[in-house]
Amino acid sequence: MTILVVDDQPNLARVSAMALRVLGCQTQVAHSIAAAEVVLARDKVDAVFLDVNLRGENGFDYLSTLTARPGRLPVVMFTAEAQEEIAAEARGRGAFDCLVKPFDLADLRRQVERLREFLHPEAPVRPRGLPEQ
Repeated sequence: MTILVVDDQPNLARVSAMALRVLGCQTQVAHSIAAAEVVLARDKVDAVFLDVNLRGENGFDYLSTLTARPGRLPVVMFTAEAQEEIAAEARGRGAFDCLVKPFDLADLRRQVERLREFLHPEAPVRPRGLPEQ
């Protein structure tokens, strides 16, 4: 699965991308909406992790743009604000889910598992802890 991380803070974007790679994802990083558009036009992306507050840009407005596109591009919003109103607005605008910063590897793992189930519902479910055959 390829995930585009859109965050205007380079260190946070880099750390998020590295953590997603540890979880077996390929990643692309964009620090602005314009850069995200370039990536989306050029590469196949399975999901977007999008910061709510982008310097000079509005993540919610871009979420609306992304969810208006044809296809199934799930968007997980990042926010440093733990307010339930932010998460409710994100979901109301079509976000797949919302992660509150700072998040940890376990939070990302849960999101990646949910995204995989959403993107590939036909994949057989294997009980945890059993090796693949």
